[in-house]
Amino acid sequence: MGRRTGRSGCEIARWTVDASPGTSLRMDATPAEAETPETAAQREKRARRAGKIRIIVAVFALLVVAMIYFGRKIMMGTKYAVSDKESVNYSGSTTEAEAKRLGEVLKSVGYFTGAQESDVLFKKDAKDGTVVSFVLSSKWSDAEIVAAFRQIGAAIVAQGLGKPLTIKLLDDHLNSKNELKIE
Repeated sequence: MGRRTGRSGCEIARWTVDASPGTSLRMDATPAEAETPETAAQREKRARRAGKIRIIVAVFALLVVAMIYFGRKIMMGTKYAVSDKESVNYSGSTTEAEAKRLGEVLKSVGYFTGAQESDVLFKKDAKDGTVVSFVLSSKWSDAEIVAAFRQIGAAIVAQGLGKPLTIKLLDDHLNSKNELKIE
């Protein structure tokens, strides 16, 4: 190995000569350019920082899960089981007695038959009045479906469960797809 120095006497470059046939002179970096190995203190600092990041991510994930759970709980309200498969989820100023009466109305008009799982959302408040929401997989604007839900709405109003009444037809993600006003 050879060494070359500048006028000030500091090392400028190092070179290595390999005596094998077909090899050439190879220049290596100067000591100032060479990477220094990571110290224990630097590794510990990096590990602490990574630990803090993991904690922050875990807390954030926990908050998201809690918001989803409580947001859905607030939206769905308190569950009143009409049967093993059917329920009325009530919220706002709606009482359990009113939820029970709505379940009876839905049985009498043939909406609740006990044959399939079904949840209905029932909410009363000063801002929106009385809102009864039904979850459907499709056909939110189909004329026959809309007419059937208008009849269900008329039966709900006739039982004194809210006037004016808004019937909401929702998709599986609880997004409103159609609203019917029953006066």
